[in-house]
Amino acid sequence: MPYFDYNATTPPHPAALAAWRETAEQFWHNPSSPYRAAARAHALMEEAREQLAALVGGSPENYVFTSGATEANNAVFAHFAKSSPPGAQVVVSAIEHPSVLEAASYWFPGRTHLWEVNPRGTAPPLQMLGREVVLVSVQAANNETGVLQPWNENAIRVQAAGARYHCDASQWLGKLAPGKLVDCDFVTGLGHKFGGPKGVGFLKIPPGCDFHGQRGGEQEHNHRAGTENLPAIRAMVAALAARSAELETRQAEWERARAGFETALLSAIPGTVVVGAGIPRLWNTVMFLPPRHANTRWVAALDRRGFQISTGSACATGHAGPSHVLAAMGVEAEAARRAVRVSGGWETTVADWAALAKALSEAAVELDG
Repeated sequence: MPYFDYNATTPPHPAALAAWRETAEQFWHNPSSPYRAAARAHALMEEAREQLAALVGGSPENYVFTSGATEANNAVFAHFAKSSPPGAQVVVSAIEHPSVLEAASYWFPGRTHLWEVNPRGTAPPLQMLGREVVLVSVQAANNETGVLQPWNENAIRVQAAGARYHCDASQWLGKLAPGKLVDCDFVTGLGHKFGGPKGVGFLKIPPGCDFHGQRGGEQEHNHRAGTENLPAIRAMVAALAARSAELETRQAEWERARAGFETALLSAIPGTVVVGAGIPRLWNTVMFLPPRHANTRWVAALDRRGFQISTGSACATGHAGPSHVLAAMGVEAEAARRAVRVSGGWETTVADWAALAKALSEAAVELDG
């Protein structure tokens, strides 16, 4: 399968397609309406909420369905901006997705502090937290480098200091077991990152939180107004359940496949640097810096060979400057402009990874010619 941009979006899982089709055809009623067919739709929605809580952890009433991670992330910062005392501050890691960085700076102008990362791309344990800080946001896994963050340790330290901890787990869920993600106060998830449909996600909120993501009706237990997208919700949960089952038996196989690709890559293009090599990363992600040629040229050369790869975050495509993630890691701008990201998926085989390495070797010859 020549698709290597799973961190941007994923093909729909068959279980998600089946759940969406069944719901759209048979249970299309508004879950908030008073008649029996609507009550059935509402029951299915609450059943999906229970399944989601069982997969990620915690109680169903603490899960709010959203239109995606961008809405969820924005809603968290909006909530704290409206409910915190004047002068309240927030801390976000320097490698967050734009939906976190932009939301933080919008809702807390001049009161947003960046948590710098080390050259390996991880946010080191926070040593001190001012009393004015009400929220700290650090992702679970980086979407560009695949580097895993010590979110569990960070959450414990932040909560001990009296602040709340938000973790955008969009890239983690479906690729790795949730572990103790439920211990984070706020957790963001996104359906289309693990085989669900686009336009649906969720936010886990802490028990007893007077959270209002947006005003309007009293849907989502009065946490988020708007008629729920039940077909997408059920499809998302079905996809996460399927991916979670696959993880138990195949994760080691996927890790070996990626390792084999990296070995072949370094042999095919000497001088290449794999970002985050030797530290815990998502099993599907390889960001590398070839020794020459702009990343857009590599993308075009691979596209001509039928392979779809990326230069980094899909949300930053067309952005003139180099990756803010690599800049935060201390990578010089000239090198960052050569950065290429490949991200495989659950369906990607060893043969697919090998074919990609061969195509990159051929592309190197073409670009050097």
